[in-house]
Amino acid sequence: MAEPRVPPASRSSVRAILRRVLPQPTAPFHEYYVRDALSSVLKELGVPFRLDKYGNLIASYRKGKAAPMSMLAHMDHPGFEILSVDNSRTARARWNGQVPTFNLRGRRLALIADDPNIGRRGTALVLKGDGRGPRDKVSAMTLRVPKGTRAGDFGHADLTGLTFKRGKLFSKALDNVAGCCAIVAALQILVKNRLPGDVRAIFTRGEEEGFKGAFAAIREGSAPASRPIVVLECSKAMPGAEMGKGPVIRVGDRLRVFDPDTVLACEAAAGRQRKDNKNFKTQRRLMDGGACEASAFSFAGYPTVCLAFPLGNYHNVGSRGLAPEFIDESDLLNGVEALAAFAFHGVSPAATRQRIAKRLKAGFSAEDALRLRRTANR
Repeated sequence: MAEPRVPPASRSSVRAILRRVLPQPTAPFHEYYVRDALSSVLKELGVPFRLDKYGNLIASYRKGKAAPMSMLAHMDHPGFEILSVDNSRTARARWNGQVPTFNLRGRRLALIADDPNIGRRGTALVLKGDGRGPRDKVSAMTLRVPKGTRAGDFGHADLTGLTFKRGKLFSKALDNVAGCCAIVAALQILVKNRLPGDVRAIFTRGEEEGFKGAFAAIREGSAPASRPIVVLECSKAMPGAEMGKGPVIRVGDRLRVFDPDTVLACEAAAGRQRKDNKNFKTQRRLMDGGACEASAFSFAGYPTVCLAFPLGNYHNVGSRGLAPEFIDESDLLNGVEALAAFAFHGVSPAATRQRIAKRLKAGFSAEDALRLRRTANR
């Protein structure tokens, strides 16, 4: 009987998940369209899930003997929220998350009803909104909205939900709905191949407003502190973290250097996977272009690492205005395989630390010490 192993991610299976989830509207504190789509896929896979009291989606997979671990990604992307609407259909709105760094006046944005039974209301015309000033001022917007718009409705850049083109995938909100899809696709590999694994998957809310869902998960215990955690992210591509060369084992961000033992444990699991699939690729890099939820968990004492997909048009800022974000599809497929491999082979920071310490110690013998002493004063 052949030994079980993690197969390469199926392009068609991953695309099927992407098509169901990525086109869904999302914004900070309005992640329920994405959450419902993720829940639907998890239900079909037979993976149990629940909501914590903060609305984070928590899923669990456990089969056989495996080192316990957590995976995490946020469900939101920068967007706006309607605060009030007057009789002339003029609305006050607030942009949550990073505001595009240019004048938005005259642009049309997608407007979504707070009620998923209604869905899209149409488009909102920006009458006032400029992302070139201080954060406390640029978040304020004035919009002309369709009839029926209510306070609590939300929206985002009116861009493609999902397009595949020349080996890349484009979407209005890859950061970080693509990371959510990668986790679900990895769980699918484990389920379909009946592979050992002990995974807690956490899909968080309000990341773009300062890691709100991550802090809530820490407070609630939704992410157990005893488990190493791999945080998914789409992060701005840079030298050494380039598209098409695999997902990046991100050792740190602008705020924090993550846990070195967890980094090495992930690299060890990736190395074992590479023996089974010579085409499997990852990169390693400190990506300090911004901060991610891994810093929140690292500061809280979790053994933490990030797995990042190099990203273009970060937060929909293109060279000529609003533009869809894009990543390399092969990076995503390798990332799905990496997550499944981490669960299957195990991410054990303490064991990795002991193994490396033993190897380093063995590299300094009594003979080496004697040689150093004999030559100390020459």
